[in-house]
Amino acid sequence: MVRVPYVSREELDAEGQQIYDKIRQDRNTEEVGLQFRALLNSPQAAGHLTSLGASLRFRSFLPENLKELAIILVAREWNSDIEWTGHSILAAKAGVSDASIEAIRTHRTAEILSGDEAVISRFVHEMIQDKQVSDGTYADAEKLVGQRGVVDLTLTVSYYSALALAQIALQLEMGPGRVSTL
Repeated sequence: MVRVPYVSREELDAEGQQIYDKIRQDRNTEEVGLQFRALLNSPQAAGHLTSLGASLRFRSFLPENLKELAIILVAREWNSDIEWTGHSILAAKAGVSDASIEAIRTHRTAEILSGDEAVISRFVHEMIQDKQVSDGTYADAEKLVGQRGVVDLTLTVSYYSALALAQIALQLEMGPGRVSTL
C-alpha cells in the first residue's frame, strides 16, 4: 500500500499546478501517472526530477534502442514493475529483440546479449551492482555512443534508479488496470 497520498492537480497551489501541467505536457498525457503524483508531495523536487527524466527520455543523445535497453536493465536491477512494464514495450518498439528482453527479465544477460547490447548491459550492471564502472567498460561505452552518449547513459541509469528507489521507499503502485510483466 502506498505510503504517501497521490496528489491531484486541485490539491496543489498555483506553482504546484504549473509543475503538474509541465509533467503532463512533457509526457503528452491527459493525466499525470501515479508515481509522479506521489512525488508531487514535494512539487519543486518532483518538477526538477521529472524535467530531467523528460530530457533523457525524449531528447537523449543515445540511440532509441540502446536508451530503452538501458532503462529496462535498470528496471530489472531494481525489480521495478512500473518501469519494466512500460519500458519493455517501448524497448521492443525501438528494436530490442524479444530474446534480449526476456534475457534481461530472467537475469540471463551474460548468456544472451552481445555486441552493443552487451556493452550497455555491462555499464548498467557495473554502475548499479559494483558501484563503479571499470575503465574498460567506460571506454567501450564511449566508443559506442561517444562522450555525450556516455553522459546521457549515466544520467539515464541515475534517473531511473531514482524512480525505482522512490517506488521502493514509498511503495508506489501500478496504475489502474496495469499488470506487471516483470
